[in-house]
Amino acid sequence: MKPCLCGLLLSVAVPLRAEPMPPPMRQLDFPVLAVGDIGQFRVHVPAYAGGQGRVSYAAHALMPGSADDRGYRFIAVACGDGGFTPVVHYEDRGVVCSRIGQAPHPAFEMVVTVLNTGAANGGTIMPEGLRGLVYDVGPSAAPWRIYGVGP
Repeated sequence: MKPCLCGLLLSVAVPLRAEPMPPPMRQLDFPVLAVGDIGQFRVHVPAYAGGQGRVSYAAHALMPGSADDRGYRFIAVACGDGGFTPVVHYEDRGVVCSRIGQAPHPAFEMVVTVLNTGAANGGTIMPEGLRGLVYDVGPSAAPWRIYGVGP
């Protein structure tokens, strides 16, 4: 009797999603920037077939609520032709492409413009710096990587 009760409790504790979670975003370019240089990198945003409400795709130079500064600022974003609104966060902490009303969309490329404000030499990784939020199914996260070079 106890195994049946445990199985019942487990099945109740795991929510079922109406729509599958889209795969995480993926960085396509890996810029190499000296201090003061501006460059760009593209991010593949996968298609999403279901749901209503809001979808947002962000690249964070500084994670929300964190003072850990890796020496980059994201100063602009292009969101393609899918009806997404581009936004640059306060103090260039990050950028976002968002859309309200119709969550389904085809895959697109988000182009992030980055400024090296004092990054260390070598590769810098932000482990969850690329974040997607589809409001009816939940969040996803992926890393970004940029290379800094000294004089």
